[in-house]
Amino acid sequence: MLCNSGGVIVSYFEWLQNLQNFYWERDEVLQKLFAILDKAKEAVDYQKRKFKFSRRLAALTLGIQRVADAKAARGLFP
Repeated sequence: MLCNSGGVIVSYFEWLQNLQNFYWERDEVLQKLFAILDKAKEAVDYQKRKFKFSRRLAALTLGIQRVADAKAARGLFP
């Protein structure tokens, strides 16, 4: 799951750059991407250790928890 997210993250960066009409150099994009991926891996590994799950199940449960938290914070219709 983490491996596939890199392309989605970079597409989001492209969208942001187009929206705000600015340009990031390749090294800056990679730095931002690796920071996000590192943070995501740490969160998955923490979830894995905490519940003694596989990495796949840890990523899935973490994602579900984040959606539930966002729904609770924003309500049914944000």
